[in-house]
Amino acid sequence: MRHDATVTTSPEHQRAVDLATTANAAGDPTWFERLYAEADRGAAAVPWDHDEVNPRLANRISEPGTGRALVVGCGYGRDANHLRGLGYDVTAFDLSATAIDHARKRYPDVDFTVADVLDAPAEWTGAFDLVVEAYTIQVLRGPDRATAIRAIAGFVAPGGRALVISFAAHPDDDPPRIALAVTAEELDGFVAAGLTAGHVDLRPPSELEPPARWFYVADFSRR
Repeated sequence: MRHDATVTTSPEHQRAVDLATTANAAGDPTWFERLYAEADRGAAAVPWDHDEVNPRLANRISEPGTGRALVVGCGYGRDANHLRGLGYDVTAFDLSATAIDHARKRYPDVDFTVADVLDAPAEWTGAFDLVVEAYTIQVLRGPDRATAIRAIAGFVAPGGRALVISFAAHPDDDPPRIALAVTAEELDGFVAAGLTAGHVDLRPPSELEPPARWFYVADFSRR
């Protein structure tokens, strides 16, 4: 079975691939705003935007909770709203001002802000009881990936937790176009940044969820 890392079935989705390919070749991690702005005009589609909360997040975090939560690369905000519904005080951020504008209108009870994981506000360091990262690291390239991992780990407060969801690298992956799957060695970067690894799932592809991909769903904590 092939483990296809692409979601490109329409011209709108292909536009996202083209934007990512050009930006990655130029070392430009800011292409997300162009994608969301074009999607706002109907000229592109956001491949990772779905009509419901990320099922891997919902399966792992479904009980009521308290404390401060941070959602990394929140897009249109569905995952952040899921955590808000469970009782968390949620801050969520994205590099795209267009995405954040939509999220604020949809979910006014969440604190949405425009920010860059590679240059996050200093006051976020050690400030959150729960940090959720889904599919952000995998769209970065080069040293930005390790920088993002250190930053995400740094958001976690003493006694807090991080949940990391990503495509998992696999020997027969197709060549990356938007997502460059995360390796086990990269996940170890959260430990190197001061967190303790907890329950780490490597989940095989599901026939019910094409295209087939392997996933990591990984818990980390700060003691």
